[in-house]
Amino acid sequence: MSKAQLSKTFEHDKVDPKWYAYWESVNAFRANPETTRPPFSMVLPPPNVTGWLHIGHALNQTLPDIIARWQRMRGFDVLWLPGTDHAGIATQNVVEKQLAAEGTTRDALGREAFEARVRAWAEQSKGTIVGQMQRLGSSVDWSRERFTLDESLSRAVRRVFVSLYKEGLIYRGNYIVNWCPRCSTALSDLEVVHKETDGKLYHVQYALVDDEGALTIATTRPETMLGDTAIAVHPEDSRYRSLVGRRVFLPIIGRELPIVADEFVDQAFGTGAVKVTPAHDHNDFAIGQRHNLQQISVIDEAGHLTKEAGLYAGQDCLTARRALVERLEQEGFLVKVEDHRHAIGHCQRCDTIVEPLVSNQWFVSIKTLAEPAIDAVKDGRITF
Repeated sequence: MSKAQLSKTFEHDKVDPKWYAYWESVNAFRANPETTRPPFSMVLPPPNVTGWLHIGHALNQTLPDIIARWQRMRGFDVLWLPGTDHAGIATQNVVEKQLAAEGTTRDALGREAFEARVRAWAEQSKGTIVGQMQRLGSSVDWSRERFTLDESLSRAVRRVFVSLYKEGLIYRGNYIVNWCPRCSTALSDLEVVHKETDGKLYHVQYALVDDEGALTIATTRPETMLGDTAIAVHPEDSRYRSLVGRRVFLPIIGRELPIVADEFVDQAFGTGAVKVTPAHDHNDFAIGQRHNLQQISVIDEAGHLTKEAGLYAGQDCLTARRALVERLEQEGFLVKVEDHRHAIGHCQRCDTIVEPLVSNQWFVSIKTLAEPAIDAVKDGRITF
């Protein structure tokens, strides 16, 4: 009678699939809603279907798996709910890179064909991810697997949205956002990567309306001056205190701008006087709110100048900047140009320079939602 040889090493590629298949066959990981055992549930943070799992995912699978198995050993009826996330624009960008490698674009493909291509990639990626999770031995309940675009989940999102809207917790309004001209979407602050970049600091003269003098400001973005609605100085800056309340002419355009005092201004930056463009800078937007300044949008969602920019309408920002600087120099408004290193925001997904734009967006007021959650942790109802 022959005897099977015992391997000298652990052959995980043979052992793991065998035991995982057995666990699945006996529903070892399936939660039972009819049981009398106490429940214990966790939701797996759904991996994006942008590709496949990496070492970070492996860690995030292993630690909850330890908890789930331990709680089963303690007698709990454990539900560890698995799923994957459509990832929206991130998945779109992956497919667009594939199309670029093929020498085409989503616009050339057409909407329906592009959506079909994205869905096909999502299904392929989802299959890879599920296979990886099973090879990791994740003890999730696959009978309840979800995808974030499943109709049941979409319906739940709509229901919650309507409920929050009726409660006055969801509202819509114009607010300055991080806008990606390439992805055509607003970005959260966490989705903006700030990169140190070598640029220029332009010193530009704004002539006083009621005097022969002028006020010199410093800016890294002269193309946005077409949307200026004020000049700001620090209220304690003795150099400009006497100018507060007076007005200057906007170079080239000729629009009159008020000089306002605002504590946000850094007296040590540039000349200590800054132009205020509420529609195209987060800090300027806040200054504009405090001083009730007009918002003039001179850059559109595609990153081109609008009709409000006059002769420069239709140009991209860098082209308009070069043309505007040349004209400022020709007409004697440009005092000097300095080398300047500063941080510029880039889209985390596609690396395009982010444009601050005023946009009509939906917002959630979280104060009344956060307070009960904080109380639940403080009084011990939730523990970690």
